Amino acid sequence: MKKNEITRKKLFDGDEEKCLKEIFEIENQEIKLIDFYNNPLRDLKKEIDDESFDTIVRENEFTERKSFIEKYVSEEGLEIHYLKKNDLIYLFSYGEYQSGRYMLFLEGVWHYMK
Repeated sequence: MKKNEITRKKLFDGDEEKCLKEIFEIENQEIKLIDFYNNPLRDLKKEIDDESFDTIVRENEFTERKSFIEKYVSEEGLEIHYLKKNDLIYLFSYGEYQSGRYMLFLEGVWHYMK
């Protein structure tokens, strides 16, 4: 597991409708919200080993919220999602920050070697 040297970056701030139409260029990859929207971070546990998962959570300083459904959140309280492409894991935080205002951040990119 190796973290790519990418700084946390705000990708979007505004209306959710507009965010659904956006295409984000990250490391020469075109990524849309729908590519990772249904991939909460907890599901990544099924795809990588426990030690790597724990490293991701710790290094990115994500907080686990224990409720009916396990959830990981960023410093703004936005839920963490992931996109796994080849051997890269893209981490995003996304959600409603204020009423009607949605925010999307690139939290980091990890290189996963099995």
